Amino acid sequence: MRSKARGTRENQKKLYEQRIQERRAALEKKGLTSKEFNKDKVYEHLKAKQRAIMRAIAAIDASDARNEHPKEPVAEPVAPAPAAAKEKKPKKEKPEKAGKAAPAKAGD
Repeated sequence: MRSKARGTRENQKKLYEQRIQERRAALEKKGLTSKEFNKDKVYEHLKAKQRAIMRAIAAIDASDARNEHPKEPVAEPVAPAPAAAKEKKPKKEKPEKAGKAAPAKAGD
């Protein structure tokens, strides 16, 4: 399980910085230049771990900042008045069609 404690990550950071310095000294002793350090797989691995630890520390800081100042709850919108209180619009009357009118009685 990954550590979420900043102190632990700080200790890991110091440890990897020390290991990088030791590896750098060993490579310099072999006669390699600083450009050739990046081609060394062990040195490359140590630098990658250091970058990962730095990102973890940044994530811990961001999480602490969010927890320190949580978002304020959003006010719920005021509910509209109940539906029964609304005025109903009168229905539009449909005009009668001429062909559908009641036929006149012939005996009158």
